Amino acid sequence: MLKKHRFHISNIYFILFLLVLGIQLTFKVITKAWLMHEVKFFYVSSYQLPFLIGPILFLYIQARNKGAYSWPHLLHFAPFTIAVILATSYTTGWITHVHLSSYVYAAFQLSALAIYGIAAYRISETRLRSFIVSVTVIESIIAITLAVMVVYFGRFPDVRLVFIALTLLIYWISYKMISDQAYFISKNGKNGSRKYAHSSLKIEESDRIQLMINYWLIDQKLFTKSSLSIDGLASKIGTSRHHLSQVVNEKLNKTYSEYINELRVEEARQQLLDPSSQKYTIAAIAHDAGFNSVSTFNEIFRKHYGTTPSQYRIERLKLADS
Repeated sequence: MLKKHRFHISNIYFILFLLVLGIQLTFKVITKAWLMHEVKFFYVSSYQLPFLIGPILFLYIQARNKGAYSWPHLLHFAPFTIAVILATSYTTGWITHVHLSSYVYAAFQLSALAIYGIAAYRISETRLRSFIVSVTVIESIIAITLAVMVVYFGRFPDVRLVFIALTLLIYWISYKMISDQAYFISKNGKNGSRKYAHSSLKIEESDRIQLMINYWLIDQKLFTKSSLSIDGLASKIGTSRHHLSQVVNEKLNKTYSEYINELRVEEARQQLLDPSSQKYTIAAIAHDAGFNSVSTFNEIFRKHYGTTPSQYRIERLKLADS
């Protein structure tokens, strides 16, 4: 699957991410004494890999959004390069009067992971956010553990199994992404969905449509109008029905009707929880949320929350009063 979509820059960053994880895992499995004797430079450099994870993760998300590469992106790898130079200079004796403690290195690594993790989270699609959080948290744990190991070397227990488990966890999460073709973009700039393989939709236009969807549906709550159709929304956004449907499918991993119903049922749920709305009937709340049919509303509500709207309201009121 990666081979099929390998030409897009975002996929290259993702492959690089997996390679860095592989290197990190390798150097944590092999015996430290052998590594220090045979490949000291690479082993010392492996301690700085957390500086790479954050930038690669951010560039992967950015490339998914913009689909472009420029040489200034290399500046994101400056912290890793500087850390490697400082670490190797100290261990080889090139620099003896400047030395940062392991905790200071860990603090810098955690800062880099947090900054890049937050930046990637803010510009990412919703379905990628759990992946970003998971990687950032796991790599932070690895960075802290590495620092403690160095400080208490000889007295700290062998935790290679922990490193292996954490890295394999990231690999497993990554595998779940790989198994979903929508996470990869083919070289024509679109994700792996075959349905839109021949679409003329450009990345910039896709981003604009997504922003307009958020404006009309989230900010203006246009979904509460029961007469709203995909053609009507497309007309307001200034795009075609096909392109609107494509953006919803690819960005949100839902059909248009699924997304609209999801927004409507959540709006209705909030109304059911609002004490000031207790005087309104279920039918009135369903209508205000955009549903034409109470039966349809009941069916969709039960599908989302496992109970009927009326029962949901009664249970929540009991909890609020208790």
